[in-house]
Amino acid sequence: MRVRSQGAICVFFGVVFLSLFQVSCKETEDRTIENNTALGPHRISTIKIEGYVNRLFIDLVGRSPLETELARETNFLKDAQLSVTAREELIVKLQSDTTEVIGDSSYAIAYNQRLYDIMKSRMLEGAEDGEFSALASNARFTLNKARLNGDSIGVYKAMEKIERNMAVINGKRELRKGNITINQLFARMMDNEIYDEINMNTFNFVNASFDDLFFRFPSQNEFDIAYAIIANNEPGGLFGGFASTKKGYCQLLTESDEFYEGLIQWTYNTLLARSATTQEVVNHFENLVLTGDFKQLQKEILRTDEYADF
Repeated sequence: MRVRSQGAICVFFGVVFLSLFQVSCKETEDRTIENNTALGPHRISTIKIEGYVNRLFIDLVGRSPLETELARETNFLKDAQLSVTAREELIVKLQSDTTEVIGDSSYAIAYNQRLYDIMKSRMLEGAEDGEFSALASNARFTLNKARLNGDSIGVYKAMEKIERNMAVINGKRELRKGNITINQLFARMMDNEIYDEINMNTFNFVNASFDDLFFRFPSQNEFDIAYAIIANNEPGGLFGGFASTKKGYCQLLTESDEFYEGLIQWTYNTLLARSATTQEVVNHFENLVLTGDFKQLQKEILRTDEYADF
């Protein structure tokens, strides 16, 4: 009987201890939630929200937010319970707001510069604008000399060089004003002397143009057609269109459906450090082709929990 009583007592105290332990754990869990360190719907930590704001600033305007900007935008998102609408509002603000801000002329101008820079990084190994200006300046000297000598062919070639190189620099402003599309700026970033120097000779140019835009190399048939267009000015058909000059070839590639697929893949790799799935490409493709709205493509990615790491 005595043994049984001791056993009962042990069981009693074991139950009490387990109950107290469970209560203690529950209280600890509650305190954790109250301190806003637990992750759940609308209860994301402040540090995570600040990280999201910081990433948006870097990816869209090319810099970290100032302390005042970080506090303002973090509080804005928290007050809106991190709604998709609030995220989109912040994204559009960084892409398009023309109000003058400290550190930038405006978010819109900073966004345009950032996009221009990452496009040059993709296509031109980050070449500086001064390099294009120097090439154009050299061509102007050649132009004046050709005019004095009555060399009409030299005049034409020099003018073409000036136009090709200055088109890249001028494209930044024209894109911001909506005078050209992102497709046209990509075409200009292939049709210039620096791209020619990076990818010397027609063989390399054709392979590089496919790889840079489509993330693949051309088939033998595509290569043969492209080579003939560029090297011999022979009319050729690619992607449902025709071209007979190098300039026309660049335009043909950047107006193709495959260009838009490549643009989607590039944007996913830039913002999420991964390739888009087939379904994700399908989800974005139709609207991107119809509208050419690259900002909308970015917004659809930047507003996601995956990008925000929520």
